[in-house]
Amino acid sequence: MCLRLLRIAIVCALVSPVFGQWDSESAFGAAQSDSADVSIPTVSGGLDTDNYDWLILTSGEMLKGEIKEMFDGELLFDSDILGDVSIDWDDIKEIRSTRPMSLRLNRRETISGTIKFEGEDIAVESADGTVTTVNRNNVVSMVQDHKSELENWSFEVGVGVNIQRGNTNETAYSANISAVRQTALTRYTFNYLGNYTRTNGTTTTSNQLINTYFDYYLDKQIFIRPAFAQYYKDPFQNLEYQITVGAGIGYQIMDTSTFDWEVVAGPVYQMTGYDSVPAGQPQSVRSPGALVQTTYSYDITGDLTLDGDYQVTVTERSSGLINGNFNTTLTYEINDLLDINTSFIWNYIAYPAETSSGETPSPSDMQLIFGIGLSY
Repeated sequence: MCLRLLRIAIVCALVSPVFGQWDSESAFGAAQSDSADVSIPTVSGGLDTDNYDWLILTSGEMLKGEIKEMFDGELLFDSDILGDVSIDWDDIKEIRSTRPMSLRLNRRETISGTIKFEGEDIAVESADGTVTTVNRNNVVSMVQDHKSELENWSFEVGVGVNIQRGNTNETAYSANISAVRQTALTRYTFNYLGNYTRTNGTTTTSNQLINTYFDYYLDKQIFIRPAFAQYYKDPFQNLEYQITVGAGIGYQIMDTSTFDWEVVAGPVYQMTGYDSVPAGQPQSVRSPGALVQTTYSYDITGDLTLDGDYQVTVTERSSGLINGNFNTTLTYEINDLLDINTSFIWNYIAYPAETSSGETPSPSDMQLIFGIGLSY
């Protein structure tokens, strides 16, 4: 963390002279000392906005590079020297850019164009020359207007392996995949989590969880989830399959530079198939229900993040009555590509179905997983 702050300070010191001849009435010009005698090392004596975006922070620090996106109150900026840097939206005093951007506003509207941002107002100039001025507090998100489809996506892949040999021979594997497509108005999410353990030649753990959903933002805090689907399989909880589909409405409870928290609730329909059942009992059941999900992300430090995803589905007793999937992950960022992950996973069914042998599985399955992840 200290090294990152030192790098930012060095870059800011290097690029500060560039702003000496910016418009004398702008914050960039005012940030320079009156006694400073510098020239602007840019094309034609002006800022090179054809190739770079320019930022000035409320602290007076200045950066050049490329605006990538702004979500959840954080602007992702690709610094010319530092690489990707996340900056609190409230810490930005001024932006100059000729790169077309798409802004989603709090009043359920999207506008596109080049931006000029000073103080509390953002002037957005469209391709036909029309200028629209909006208050910075009304901007929910911002992305590049003409970026490639791949740039709308983010990916995370994690793997964990535990091998033990001796009196006990055990091999445990875990894998997780997360893919998110985010635009100014929408968010699509896909998650996969799988665990497999074999002890002394016998399989002792084997489960898979897949969920996917689509969100459409109505304003800064409210979004609808018109489609949600989940597949869960765990033979040790007597589940050959459990499929849940539904919809809901979401609300962002908190959105700060370090902590995001949202909740979603809505109706669902659940279809459950059992590995085995006592004679005369149905092999599968279907029932309506209700789902509540809450997710949060807490940036403990610049390199350490705590994420939680907790989901509870209430259905009929024949389907287990209460089904819960709880996932808490602590991530340490080694660099922009590699992470170290520690995850605690708890899967819960209030009333597991009895097997054909008369045994009733335990309601809870808990796992602690250590692994390494790749992110893009």
